Amino acid sequence: MKKINFFVSLLSVGMMFTACSKDDSDFNPQIDVEETQTVTFEGSYWDALIDAPQYNGPLLYGENAKNYSWTDSSTQLSSSLTLAWGGAYGFAEGGIAISNYIDANISEARSYTDQLAVPVSNGSANFAVVYCDASISFADGKARIIKSMDVIGTTYLLGVIKNGDGYAKAMLETGDYVNVIVTGYKGEEATGTMKIGLARDGGFVEKWTTINMTSLGEVDAVTFEMESNDVSAYGMKAPKYFAFDNVVIKK
Repeated sequence: MKKINFFVSLLSVGMMFTACSKDDSDFNPQIDVEETQTVTFEGSYWDALIDAPQYNGPLLYGENAKNYSWTDSSTQLSSSLTLAWGGAYGFAEGGIAISNYIDANISEARSYTDQLAVPVSNGSANFAVVYCDASISFADGKARIIKSMDVIGTTYLLGVIKNGDGYAKAMLETGDYVNVIVTGYKGEEATGTMKIGLARDGGFVEKWTTINMTSLGEVDAVTFEMESNDVSAYGMKAPKYFAFDNVVIKK
């Protein structure tokens, strides 16, 4: 089946020209170079947040789940489990978990026991896995511009939507889609909404893809929800998982 690419990442390349002169200041005015920081989820702090096994482990389930949270020390980007039903079910209630699991088998339907895996590495060890409704924010309350992040469908999601699992159908037809709905907030006001397509018309995001986030503007929080055309009375049938990494934030 023909694979469809949904996203094109455009990188702005800055060039500096140097003129030979006794006084270079006459020829080289100061250039304002935009400074950014990238959250890569690498290092011992992040390693300690990876649960084992992937499902029903001691970090994301049970009493410890009520305290599962993370904050990047450089950017203050942070998140915790939603505890939407009071915390008794941990990660099953929604949230963002740190992971390093790689499982390339998306040629068959997978199960929730593989919930923290992605099908391919992007060259770094760790990444973040989103389940159901979740959010990120800045722990210091200061608004910032999130320039981009890398995203991919998880092994569980892709295995189901490529093959079907008896409940969710295979997303192979024209009009089929799975989207992530991303909404930025500054205080109580929404700054913008964008959709990231993980599946459309039989094509799937099964490789890491850079998404431009600047349309959300300056935000102090971002929420993630998922939608699909394959729904029941309880909502989207396919498992609500995706992963992100390399969050680029303007200083």
